[in-house]
Amino acid sequence: MRQLDGISKRAERIRAFLIGQIGKNTTVNDNPISLGYILNEIYAVISEAKALIGGRVIILECEDCQKLIQLYERHGFTLIETLGDEQPRLRTMYIHVTE
Repeated sequence: MRQLDGISKRAERIRAFLIGQIGKNTTVNDNPISLGYILNEIYAVISEAKALIGGRVIILECEDCQKLIQLYERHGFTLIETLGDEQPRLRTMYIHVTE
């Protein structure tokens, strides 16, 4: 928890922003929209919300696909490892909110 919160070793909760699944219409030929562009739009909205309510972390879920996970990692997200024997269909990732 300290890694996500950054302040308290005993934190039981942190303020976080949850992003729904991000998608891109791949049927559009030469679609100029990139994940970077989508994330920049998301970060702009979250920046406004953070000014009003605070928050330190952005969390998202994505399919358990190594290529997709690596794409998010290239954009600064970190995979949250889960315990258990079952292979999850969705994986949870996070990034710290920056100004």
